[in-house]
Amino acid sequence: MKIYITEDDMCTTQKLNLARVQRWLEANGATIVDEEAEADRLICMTCNGWSLLEQASYDRINKYKDDFKDRMIVLGCVVDAHPRNVAELYNGPAVGTKGTRPLSFGGIEELFPEFAIPLEDIPAQSIFRRKEDYRDYNLSKRFINIAEGCAFNCSFCTHKPGLGNRRSRPLDDIMKQIEQCVKEDVRVVNLMGMETALYGMDVGSSYPEMLRAVLEYDESYEVHVAQFQPQGIFRYYDELLELFSNRRVTDIQVPIQSVSARIMKMMNRREHSDRVGPFMKKLRAANPRVVLRTDLIIGWPTETVEERMASLDFAGAHFDEISLYTIELSPDLPAWKYQPDAFGTAELDEIRRTSRDYLNANYNVVVSTGQQEDSSMKDAELKRIQLRERRMKEAV
Repeated sequence: MKIYITEDDMCTTQKLNLARVQRWLEANGATIVDEEAEADRLICMTCNGWSLLEQASYDRINKYKDDFKDRMIVLGCVVDAHPRNVAELYNGPAVGTKGTRPLSFGGIEELFPEFAIPLEDIPAQSIFRRKEDYRDYNLSKRFINIAEGCAFNCSFCTHKPGLGNRRSRPLDDIMKQIEQCVKEDVRVVNLMGMETALYGMDVGSSYPEMLRAVLEYDESYEVHVAQFQPQGIFRYYDELLELFSNRRVTDIQVPIQSVSARIMKMMNRREHSDRVGPFMKKLRAANPRVVLRTDLIIGWPTETVEERMASLDFAGAHFDEISLYTIELSPDLPAWKYQPDAFGTAELDEIRRTSRDYLNANYNVVVSTGQQEDSSMKDAELKRIQLRERRMKEAV
């Protein structure tokens, strides 16, 4: 059987899950082909991250639905987040992301009943399936999903409707990946997920327990901490400070979003800057190697200039790298009620530009505006490399 997998716009977590699905297909004798014309079956990938990515998913479905008809499988977060939209375009097989198990796309097994090797026999992957999926192709750095889905219910989030609730991987399963990384001489392990701070609460574990096990297993690799929500600092302050102070922890991402309690309430989030600020100062003193990163949501409906500046100044004072985002409000989500007070597109562009310029002028930080302006990511890359080199020198 020859299978073609379309281009995808998915997050790192789902790219790794897709790599696992490909391994499973190949283990059962299927061949992944580079041209759709050669394929017996086609897997059409979807993503719900931004409206542009959602629309690109619908465009892909429309592109292939006639030629492949019942030979196409639509797969990804749009299937869960917008099932009616998918059904209007295509009435064939579809596989969502949500599930009861930590690793996504388990529903695909039902579409290949003839396969002898079950998907559960294929381990979680730490390498993307294609070189093109990497921003920086470097196999000495590996991505390890510790959990999928999210424990929070942010009023604006388009991701959770596709990804579902938090599903933590068992610690022993994570450690098997760490063991394999050591065997393959991996130098950096990135502990990641949609949100990671509340890892383990659903499987009788915790983030500190997991991180301690990873650090103590072997000393041959550095550890990067991704998508660690401030709630984790609030919950595990002292234990976490000890663990993050280990100089093998060299990158930590804590998305604070805003320091306005009013705005955070509108986002259905708690504001923890009173704990995050002192924590970051102590951490910087204890671990000069670590690069501290955060995300800010700016231009939230009704946000005042004073509220925005307070968030920018807090981030500039406590972090090394700052990603600035403005939010697309969706009519499917609770935050849509704030749409009448939302800034216009031109205003949001100006807010991102002036915020970026302010941070660059007043703080020695790396600033980008993420997927919304890809050029800013490229502009930030050189400063990012220089920052890491400086942190290494400071730690000597």
